[in-house]
Amino acid sequence: MSDEATFPIARASLIALFTESLVFGAFTVLYAIAIWILLYREKRRSKSTLNKLLFATSTVMWVLSVAHLCIDVQRALQAFVVEGGKPDGALLFYSTLNNPTLVAKDGIYITMTIVADSFVTYRLFVVWNHAWYIIVLPVILLIATAVAGYGACAEIGMVKGVGAIFAANLQPWIRAFFSLSLTTNLLTTILIAARIVWMNRRVKSYRAGGGHWEVVETLVQSAAIYSAALASLLGTYLAGSNAQYVCLDILQPLIGVVFTLIIIRVGLGYTMNEVSAKGGSEFQGQTIGGTDYNLRPVAINVSVSRTHDRQSLEVYDSKDRTMTDIESGTSRAE
Repeated sequence: MSDEATFPIARASLIALFTESLVFGAFTVLYAIAIWILLYREKRRSKSTLNKLLFATSTVMWVLSVAHLCIDVQRALQAFVVEGGKPDGALLFYSTLNNPTLVAKDGIYITMTIVADSFVTYRLFVVWNHAWYIIVLPVILLIATAVAGYGACAEIGMVKGVGAIFAANLQPWIRAFFSLSLTTNLLTTILIAARIVWMNRRVKSYRAGGGHWEVVETLVQSAAIYSAALASLLGTYLAGSNAQYVCLDILQPLIGVVFTLIIIRVGLGYTMNEVSAKGGSEFQGQTIGGTDYNLRPVAINVSVSRTHDRQSLEVYDSKDRTMTDIESGTSRAE
């Protein structure tokens, strides 16, 4: 049951707009850095399909986040400015589920989720050396997530009059959508993390660095932050709390933040490898299972022994002087 008395939906929506704006600002900064890295690498490397895919996906995510934020701003103006002077005007506005702006907002979020889940699945495919068998179950879960998500969006659009997002006819669709998306991300996160940890242990004695940074690297690359945010969203919805609106709106730009963090992490890694390569052979790299590893510098002492046969050189030098003296018709006393 909703906690409308302790945490009204109008207050939750306003707080959600504020927090979404903060996370969107961080996403915009990271998006600009990620695009710079992708374009910078395009100039220095041959054009690759992966770079084009990353550029297109990150741009689509940013555009979707802009559209979502614009709709939230428009809805806030409608609720608190236009309807604010009426009794319970903001409450009635936010409780009207079949409002076209709400349906559009939900559709954008579902599309963003599908794009993010597709990327995580593709990331799993790459980390596991393009093994098709490893993504069979995630792909099935991804399709089920899309069906449940757009099905929930259609159900919301058919609600007549004022309703609650926790209504009995909506809960199966919404719970299925959140649960399937969370399962997809947990599964892919565990598989990606397991692969990274396993590869790190294989080259542990050869790799430079390590420590806590390896843990951070694993968490960022496996998108564990996204899975944790999804778990929070599912928990607040199952609890019937309006806090789920805050989690839902934060999650929209947070998906883009996680995505661009991965691009920046990988892009900076490539840049450091290129700088090391320019500096000579002091730092060598090794690729294992599609993952680049910086190896520790190995000191090699080479002893070079040189022997000069000075006596033989003096003999040849003496002969050369004698031949010169003979050709010039002179004599030399040694």
